[in-house]
Amino acid sequence: MKMNICMVGALLLLGVAASGCANNRDLIAKSVIPARNDVFTEGGNGAQAGRAVVDFTLLVKSNLYYLMGTYGKHTAPPYRAHLNIDGQTTILEADPILEDNNSVGLKAPESGTGWKYQFSKRLTLAPGKHRLSIALPIDDVIVEREIEIRPGINTVAVTPVYKRKMLRPYKGENFSAGVKTVEIAVN
Repeated sequence: MKMNICMVGALLLLGVAASGCANNRDLIAKSVIPARNDVFTEGGNGAQAGRAVVDFTLLVKSNLYYLMGTYGKHTAPPYRAHLNIDGQTTILEADPILEDNNSVGLKAPESGTGWKYQFSKRLTLAPGKHRLSIALPIDDVIVEREIEIRPGINTVAVTPVYKRKMLRPYKGENFSAGVKTVEIAVN
């Protein structure tokens, strides 16, 4: 009897933990479906009359696994960032570079060896207020925010905030625990 209660309790905890992994999947799925195609154009050499240029950048570090000296990267599905501006979507893709940051100190969020993804994209759109969604499906993260774009050239820098490792919470955030959220800065 006592064993059955323990088993049921363990199964309930496992079910709660597993269901927590799908928190943002519906929101992410909705944000990557384009509703419009007239908000922005990709590329652009400079600001045109009545338009603004926006350079998006996102640097994120991640590992799929570490096994016997091998650092696995995300390949199926690949690590991507999805941008949605006022209903129009685009995907940011990058080839990762193996980065070894062991010299920066153990408490630095990106200390250690892992795959660094450097996402960037230039978009041309109308100046003014826009609704921006950034999704990282691999990490189950989506952040929505209203941004103000000025005429001319703008920079939107997206910075990851990493989770704490479950077994070592005293060391602070670390890329190997995954991305918790992202911060968005418009300049």
